[in-house]
Amino acid sequence: METQTIYHIALVTHITGITMVAGTVLVDYMISKQFWKQFAIEKQKGLTVLEATSKLPILFGVGFLLLIISGVYMMYVTHGAFGEQIWFRIKFGLIILIIINGLAIGRRLGIKLRKNLSEETTGKVEMALFKIKGKMSLFHISQLAMFIIIFVLSVFKFS
Repeated sequence: METQTIYHIALVTHITGITMVAGTVLVDYMISKQFWKQFAIEKQKGLTVLEATSKLPILFGVGFLLLIISGVYMMYVTHGAFGEQIWFRIKFGLIILIIINGLAIGRRLGIKLRKNLSEETTGKVEMALFKIKGKMSLFHISQLAMFIIIFVLSVFKFS
């Protein structure tokens, strides 16, 4: 197989990976909105909706793995040609930010949410849940905004 064909296969894999990762964040956001809506009506229904997100980290991880492996391979094939371009540096920085944001904020919020949901509902717990709800919404929106910027940078490749 010639190098150009392998490059295009890597590019398709790269696009698939970033789509999986961004799609997972979007689905998580939509399920989160549904969780809060159902939780306000009936706690058990909300918990059932939240359970639907349990496999999303696996999908997210597979997408990121595809994204990283194909990205490294494309850099290898092109001898780092994109590495010097501003759009790529911003894109790479945003990918790092998405990872840090996901691990430092998203994961921590998920742990806090599950901890508070396992406790008996009191005024203090309800206040904590209300704060988590706002922070989770902001987290999802910031992640999605960074993905949109990555898509725009990748399409237009600003110099």
